[in-house]
Amino acid sequence: MKRVMIVDDEILVRVGMQSLINWQEHGYDIVGDASNGAEALEKIRQYRPDIVLTDLKMAPMDGFELIEQSRDEFPDIRFIILSSYNDFENVRRAMKLGAFDYIFKLTVKPEELLKVLKEASAQIKSTGERGTIDELTRKNLKVIKKELIKKLVTSNELFHVHMQELRKLPWRINFDKVCTLYLTIDDFMIVRKKGDFLELDLLLFTMGNIIEELFEKSYQAEVFQWGEYDFFIILNMNEHETYESFAAIMDKKFHIFVTYARQYYGIEVSGGLSRAMTGNAGLKQALKEAEEILARRFFTESGHLHHYRPFAEKEINLPEEYQISVLKELAECHDFHGMKQFLNSLFSFLSEQGTWNPGKVRLLLRQVYRALAVALAGSGINVNNYMDHNNVDIEAAINDYSFLHGITQSVSEILEQCIDAFESNRGGTRRREIAEVKSFVKGHLKEEILLPEIASMVNMSASHFSHIFKKEEGISFMEYVYGLRMERAKSLLKNSDLKVNEIAEQIGIDNSNYFSAQFKKRTGQSPLEYRQAFLNNRKI
Repeated sequence: MKRVMIVDDEILVRVGMQSLINWQEHGYDIVGDASNGAEALEKIRQYRPDIVLTDLKMAPMDGFELIEQSRDEFPDIRFIILSSYNDFENVRRAMKLGAFDYIFKLTVKPEELLKVLKEASAQIKSTGERGTIDELTRKNLKVIKKELIKKLVTSNELFHVHMQELRKLPWRINFDKVCTLYLTIDDFMIVRKKGDFLELDLLLFTMGNIIEELFEKSYQAEVFQWGEYDFFIILNMNEHETYESFAAIMDKKFHIFVTYARQYYGIEVSGGLSRAMTGNAGLKQALKEAEEILARRFFTESGHLHHYRPFAEKEINLPEEYQISVLKELAECHDFHGMKQFLNSLFSFLSEQGTWNPGKVRLLLRQVYRALAVALAGSGINVNNYMDHNNVDIEAAINDYSFLHGITQSVSEILEQCIDAFESNRGGTRRREIAEVKSFVKGHLKEEILLPEIASMVNMSASHFSHIFKKEEGISFMEYVYGLRMERAKSLLKNSDLKVNEIAEQIGIDNSNYFSAQFKKRTGQSPLEYRQAFLNNRKI
């Protein structure tokens, strides 16, 4: 496996060259990249590449000086010039300094690049076995560092042992005072299913290069790929720099990264920034803070760097109007408009609960999903047959969207499809106006409900509305209203200590005697008899 480095002051050129071929498949390993000669020379000494693809016009050290300084120290390296069409004089000069060949960086084709690489590889002298301990350590230094840090932040018993091992390695940072930055791809599982971006390994490799470019230039920093699609950056603040000014710079660099991610990969990213931590345990605490604050992005949106702030997590406590039993009642009446309003109100309420645990909110939403699936099945609808615009069903949406608003949008889209399917199955006879009226009535039972005003709400005459309503529901509108009032009265009698006259007022009946008479007419019991029978049955 020949080791390759790419040197160019334009990040798009570096990313483009890395993306042009499957390097490892052809026997090449990209061990690093650099934006100028000085940085390249430092990395050459660290990674010892066999082939270097380099631009010529860079600062503070250009490609000529890089070739010249490397010639005596690393005579076996083959330099290939990344050239433009109008650059022949500079290419000729570089060839005289010892460059092996050149390619046109903006128009080179994969087969042309491979041909030059093969010719360069044929001239590289064999260096014998590269399997010494020092060589293996150097080649795998990034992996060794990452594994040591993982042991450090996950182990309690051997913390000091791991810290001693960690300090023996060459680092760009010191561990006396660190901040950590945690970056992640938003909606990763959704985007991955769509398959709109590069092969994952290549995506993460090029993203890692961009991150190193942004953060290692201004600060002492170490960048690691962390987990399946995250990056973990350890940084030292500059001397005499306040945390506030440091955080402001991190915001600016992060938003540059957001722009790159959107423009070149079509993905969204978020980040979490820890406070400045000191001492041996500082790194562990800093990583914990960065991960913790990033997890709470659930209630926000993409493209933000979240700064850690201490917070007190609150237990989930749903008001009565958002209980799942309410959704079930709406479903039993095939009240899709009411279900839609219930879910919209629930999601709106949840979006304001930034101190709730996101994992517990997802658990709650899975319970809502199961209730909704059962409810819709009763109307002949299999909710699992419907997908949102990302081809994701409700269960996957709850699990895989990074943000609550993504779940909200997905559920709303799918419920609309379910409503359309239900109305289509009914031959189009169920009218949305009737569903809207029924939902309105349920929310305003305490008020006076007059047929002409209700009909006016849906732009119908009273007589036409009455005809449509009875055709749809099989009963008159006022019978429907009184039926709801009596059901609400039953619920209050069972679940509250309200007096009979107070219950009558709650359901929009001014005269408690009239209420009692109507209740007994429908149930065969007076309100007090109904309540006592319920209490007696509960004791048994």
